[in-house]
Amino acid sequence: MRCDFFLGIPRGARRSGLPSIVSRPVDGLGTRPVLWHSTATPCRAIAGQGFVLGFLFERVPSGEPAPRYLAIPPRRDLRATARYLTAHYWGGYLAILWDREAGSLAVLPDPSGLLPVFKADKEDGFVLTSNPSTLGAPVDFGAVGTHLLRPELRRRRTCLEGVEELVPGMLAYLPRGSGSDCLIWDPESFFPRRDAPGIAEAAEELRDRSVSVMRSWSGVLGKAGVATSGGVDSSLVCAALAQAGASFECINVATSDPSGDERGYAAAVAGKLGVGCRVRGYDPDLFDPARSASLGLPRPARRSFLMVLDRVLDDAMREIGASIVFDGNNGDNLFCYLHSSAPVFDRLCAYGPGIGALRTLLDMCRITGCSVPTMLAAVGRRVLPRAPVDPWPAETSLLSADVRVAAPEPLVDRLHPGKRIRSGKDDHLRLLMRAQNHIHGLTGPLWRFSPLASQPLVEFCLGVPSWVWCHGGRNRAPARAAFARELPASIVGRTSKAGPDSFIRAAFARNRAAIRERLLDGLLAANGLIDHDAVEKAVAVDEVTDIAIVDRLLDLLEAENWSRSWCS
Repeated sequence: MRCDFFLGIPRGARRSGLPSIVSRPVDGLGTRPVLWHSTATPCRAIAGQGFVLGFLFERVPSGEPAPRYLAIPPRRDLRATARYLTAHYWGGYLAILWDREAGSLAVLPDPSGLLPVFKADKEDGFVLTSNPSTLGAPVDFGAVGTHLLRPELRRRRTCLEGVEELVPGMLAYLPRGSGSDCLIWDPESFFPRRDAPGIAEAAEELRDRSVSVMRSWSGVLGKAGVATSGGVDSSLVCAALAQAGASFECINVATSDPSGDERGYAAAVAGKLGVGCRVRGYDPDLFDPARSASLGLPRPARRSFLMVLDRVLDDAMREIGASIVFDGNNGDNLFCYLHSSAPVFDRLCAYGPGIGALRTLLDMCRITGCSVPTMLAAVGRRVLPRAPVDPWPAETSLLSADVRVAAPEPLVDRLHPGKRIRSGKDDHLRLLMRAQNHIHGLTGPLWRFSPLASQPLVEFCLGVPSWVWCHGGRNRAPARAAFARELPASIVGRTSKAGPDSFIRAAFARNRAAIRERLLDGLLAANGLIDHDAVEKAVAVDEVTDIAIVDRLLDLLEAENWSRSWCS
């Protein structure tokens, strides 16, 4: 299911038509565009208008794969064709489109970002690919420093020299300048309308869309193991797969410490759905301080401890005969898990003072644990004039003073820091942006996939008012209600969540000396990215009481190991 392709555009190529399909990636570009794709990467033709690489589904309740040849009616220009594609299909794909009359070639990465596409300038042209390891680009240590200032931010510029990521949902003309790039899919167009759904309608529609999405993906990706914690998000994935009639089993990874042991919750989900549940452990002995969890990726964006999770999930996947592991990543973000006054503010703006706003006020007080006066004060602050706030504040700890704080430059720039008043839906978009580095798509070395990033789910959830997500004083309320009949009550009503912190502490403590050596004598230090004295002091912290510093050190370690993997 790994999508792998290479699109080469020779420098100066104009009015050269659609690329010719070749049998292997080319070493040098000739005079015409060329396209190679692996046998595992579906390729659909749009009659006379282009190709679509990757997985594509029709927008029908059954979520059937799109036909091999797409009959898209001729449109007046490439923008109209791209809009037709995003309105009638979804999936994880790259569309390559040709306008014969204008002589324009353009590409459209699908809005979900599940098929990331990277572009690199070459001496004889430029290349688009799903596999950055084929580009031969060196590490850009300036970009690594910028990444470490905001590890949660996915930027258009990668940490490889001269390599950038194309913006999902944006039509980009090739070569640049042959047309005006255009944002085709705008999330704000899905924001709530006056007829937005209430809790019952939202739960039912979310249920239907989730089942359709899981049926679609399982139909092309095969039997899945689901990384199941027993939390709301992974449980929804399991329940939707079960309702779709898909073949899957649950996989739970637990710590030896009770604080990260969720075996009971995962077993309850599996038992209620009638599927197997394999259990694995977070073993500190499996943590390798010299290995990157982001191997093959163009940024050191994954947490270093995930290498252990990858290993045990792969082991369980092979044991159950699955071809992929689904996870619940993006769930908190998709289901608008806000801890703020935004839902109260939004409901007041939509309907004014009344019983509805009062209910939402009490709901958010229950979720956040704050008092009514405190929540009302927070609502009031939302309408007061204030200076623009950086939505991505920089984290400079342990970095050298030579690492300059620059503008965030996100991959998908959908926040407006200059807005005088920020709505709950603006906050919802920010949540979705924060998930981008944690979504597993259709490329890279891992057999992992995050179906909750799928376009039909994102579009619908953006259209659900922020106050509906906190209905009844429970976060992610429609997601809880969507499969309340299929899941145990203990799962639907669960409000706490375990995590692997005890494993992270133990792994750090066991490898403290090796981590110190790699950071102080490594590539980050040699390129002036870290504060030597501050790092040396930080490595000696008490891992039990200073988990935030441990997490920061492991971010640096991941960047160090990732850099070495590209330089070896």
